[in-house]
Amino acid sequence: MSEQKSGQMSGAFHPPPEHEEFRGVLRKLTESRVPLGCAPAPAAADAGDRELWQTLAGELGLAGLVVPERHGGGGFGRPELAIAAEELGRAVAGGPLFASAVLATEALLATGPDATAAEVLPGLAAGERVAALAVVERSRRWQPDGIETTVGERARLRGVKEAVLGAAEADVLVVAARGPDGLSLFLVEPGQGVAVEAREVLDPSRSIARVVLTDAPARPVGRAGEGWPAVERALEAGAVFLAAEQVGGSQALLDAATEHAGTRVQFGRPVGQFQGVKHRLADMAVRTELGRAAATWAAWQEPGSGPARLGAAVARAHCAQAYLQTALDAIQVHGGMAITWEHHAHRFLRRARADLDVLPGPAEQRRLLESMIGTGV
Repeated sequence: MSEQKSGQMSGAFHPPPEHEEFRGVLRKLTESRVPLGCAPAPAAADAGDRELWQTLAGELGLAGLVVPERHGGGGFGRPELAIAAEELGRAVAGGPLFASAVLATEALLATGPDATAAEVLPGLAAGERVAALAVVERSRRWQPDGIETTVGERARLRGVKEAVLGAAEADVLVVAARGPDGLSLFLVEPGQGVAVEAREVLDPSRSIARVVLTDAPARPVGRAGEGWPAVERALEAGAVFLAAEQVGGSQALLDAATEHAGTRVQFGRPVGQFQGVKHRLADMAVRTELGRAAATWAAWQEPGSGPARLGAAVARAHCAQAYLQTALDAIQVHGGMAITWEHHAHRFLRRARADLDVLPGPAEQRRLLESMIGTGV
């Protein structure tokens, strides 16, 4: 599906027809299965997210979208993943797709031709199992020097992982830990020596947990001492996915705010005729289009390349804050009703704010961009 190579995006970009067909299928599914007008409270949303995951993984194959065909996946790439992210972002859809099919799966794929990864990937691609990537610890920094989890005798892990996305539902954890050869990745299954403590979250559609490892049995995956490059590849893919998802959410907010501004009458006129509302809507539109350009360009770069790192950093730095501001603006346009459970706007705001803490944030991405500029990447 994604035959266009890095560097070929010049001038006007016209997506391939099959991409538009894929987008249409996803749009139809989300509009019928995740109706924003219902705006369920968190407890009601949980069952719907599980049902949606079964459809996305079983019927559409999104769980294995970027997994090679030899491992039971679709063999596609980030352009297709970005389309899926954008459409799911329009619906603020939850579930384990981001944690399992993006972060954990991309980390496993980056370990190379590894027998342990090859054993796990088919189940993840089919959606029969879900995984979570456990990296961050008490420093809350996505940096190798912040990892204190250690590997003992017989590959037993000891340490505490904080803010692990999707850990509460995961069948397997991809854990970054430090051993004699340096930082490596390990597979850990919930059970003996593994305590998963769910946390209260602002965005109830994505679970976060603390994972305590006490001599937890583990299996090494990938080459010893080469775990961090795999984490970096997962972060790169995650940044692209989140940026595209945030563009979808921003577009949905812009559409809803524009419609409301044209139909809500105040002082005998639609509120959209007032200058303050017009300017707010225009700002929302500009931010959304800039985000779409950044996310699309990043998605079409060769994974792991200099342009891919650059694109992911730009997209993450812009889209995360643009989405949050667009969510705040949409609530202002809708007035006080937008913050109630009966209206969907607050769900976007919760997701936008929570997204700032899921991966390295905009400030860290800007520092990364500064270093890239200094080295000419």
